[in-house]
Amino acid sequence: MESSKNNLLCSVIIPMYNAEKFIADTLNSVLNQSVKDIEILCIDDCSSDNTVNIVKEFQSKDKRIILVENEKNLKVSQTRNLGVQTAKSDWIALLDSDDMWESNFLEEVIKKKNETNSQLISSSCKFITDDGTKLSKQFIVKEKITYKDILKQNLILCSSVFIKKELLLKYPFKEDSLHEDYLCWLTILKEIKFSYAVTEPLMIYRLTKGSKSRNKLKSIKMSYYTYRKHGLNILKSLYYTFCNGINGLKKYRNMSKG
Repeated sequence: MESSKNNLLCSVIIPMYNAEKFIADTLNSVLNQSVKDIEILCIDDCSSDNTVNIVKEFQSKDKRIILVENEKNLKVSQTRNLGVQTAKSDWIALLDSDDMWESNFLEEVIKKKNETNSQLISSSCKFITDDGTKLSKQFIVKEKITYKDILKQNLILCSSVFIKKELLLKYPFKEDSLHEDYLCWLTILKEIKFSYAVTEPLMIYRLTKGSKSRNKLKSIKMSYYTYRKHGLNILKSLYYTFCNGINGLKKYRNMSKG
């Protein structure tokens, strides 16, 4: 596999805020990767719980873990951006503090990157509940994702993204009041035209209570304003919000315990 500078295949960026309940599971999923030449940037956004102490305990056992503590609360977009700016590798893997990866996730996305020469790779996902219960529903995306595809549904899941660092430096995350990751992918795909995905569900998405994706009405409103921020007119924004809403219902419908 092609290494980045400093012999790192990628920098894993994990933004954290009051993540004590899940961060151990998340970190274990990264440490268990078949790919070992990585750095793991845990960026804490002024947590008031035990998140930092848990990370420090992991850090004492594995020097690949780097803890960065924000001096003030920056919210998730700026916290991710700080991770990108701090990263030593030319390639970034994004992971939220409540999600996880299968042990071959990095191996497969790097393989897909090398096969396709794409600057943006993602994967399909499987779902678990707050308490870690596996659900039978999976979200399977197609291998090649175009700008036109992503307008109708966010097919690029943030915790499955493997991306060239220079893209995130050019198009940083912003607008926490919107779907900040979706806005970022829309902007990037408008330039690079398409991305690739590993169709196997190698990312494990945790459906936490109160998340943006679980609050459907709030998510629909945020989708509309995401399209408006992206530069679409009112009619196109309404049309794609409708498409996104229908596809979102299909994504989460009929979930049952596996």
